[in-house]
Amino acid sequence: MTQGTAYQYRYHQPSVLTDAATAPVLGLSTTVGPGAPAEDAVFLDAFAERADVLAVGLLRVADVAASRFYVPPGAASRLARTDPIITAGRGVARFESLSACSGVAARLDVLPAGLDVAAERAGTTNVDVGPDLRHVLAGVRRREPLRLVAGADGLGVRTLDGAVHERVVDLPERWVRSLAALHVLTSVLVPVQDLDAAGARRFVDALPRQTPSTATFWVNPVAGGLRLAQSAAPGGFRVAGPERLRLLAPVMRLATGLRVYAADGGACVTAWEAALPGARLVLVLSPAASRGFSGEGALLEDLAAGSPEAELAAAGLLGYDLATGLWFERRLPFGLDLLRANPRLAKAHRLVDDGAVQLSDGRAVVQGTTGRHLVRLGDDGAGRCTCAWYARHGGDRGPCAHVLAVRIALGTPGAERVEA
Repeated sequence: MTQGTAYQYRYHQPSVLTDAATAPVLGLSTTVGPGAPAEDAVFLDAFAERADVLAVGLLRVADVAASRFYVPPGAASRLARTDPIITAGRGVARFESLSACSGVAARLDVLPAGLDVAAERAGTTNVDVGPDLRHVLAGVRRREPLRLVAGADGLGVRTLDGAVHERVVDLPERWVRSLAALHVLTSVLVPVQDLDAAGARRFVDALPRQTPSTATFWVNPVAGGLRLAQSAAPGGFRVAGPERLRLLAPVMRLATGLRVYAADGGACVTAWEAALPGARLVLVLSPAASRGFSGEGALLEDLAAGSPEAELAAAGLLGYDLATGLWFERRLPFGLDLLRANPRLAKAHRLVDDGAVQLSDGRAVVQGTTGRHLVRLGDDGAGRCTCAWYARHGGDRGPCAHVLAVRIALGTPGAERVEA
């Protein structure tokens, strides 16, 4: 069984939505305790231009956190409900979550055009979005402004006995690593399709409710939109588990368009960005419903090459904004010790340190635990190996430890800066 990390959610009070004389107020309680923002500090105090946009977007983020699209055979338990993460800074409020199966990520970015910030404390923390608040948010339909207050005290009203609401969640290693990996995976995506509001609604409305967990489809452009198909057409791209995109359905009534991001290559990670008034909601899908983001290998490729951004993202310290193509500071409130270690990269360093890599006449042989493996590096830097791991996954999930070891032994720029 893989290791994980136990994380304690601690709140002074549940988050609430109340009516006020000037505008409704959404009080989001942030976590308290070690590593959390100061208890007397306001994390964010701002007016959102559209109450309905913030409500429906935040509900989608919370729903993704509570969803699971794949249960491994023989799995005896499910990941307990995790709380969304908020990152504030430079006039933008970003709410994000990851599904329990680690294969769907959601992020709502409330932008300066839709957010009038009175006070903010740049940083990242968890916010409480429990069942009661979700029920209230589901009833918000008004287009009026809404005041958003995020802090340890929420709206500043604690329970009479001063009790702190606590629950401990065991976060699997795969889930924590997926939160870091997905930002590197999305950083290589490019826009491939833009739909107007009508085309976006037609596509989402036509999505199937269920498909086989290992099935892959093509999304092909047609007149006025996109269509799922079993084979490729010019301009098409691959997607797996398209039923996961039905999470976008409730926001389509407010969306002004839908932009799709994809990339060439074996892994068909895709991102779907719904444009909303003053905000963006992005849904990212893993290459298959049965796969999370943690095993896709993008971090390993960039780490072995010494990419500064990838190293920070792998450590849970950086996020990526698809719309702007820029990285932003995002320090995960949990799992940082776990993220400092990368098992496959650590094994590669041990192989090099133990003298298990032999280089001669353009060939590389690595002495592994199950025998000797021949490694070949192509002119494009892609590696092939005779080990069982490479035979099973090919290049879809990044390089094996033996390929990484050869790159390190050959003096890959920056590889010596990676701490395993």
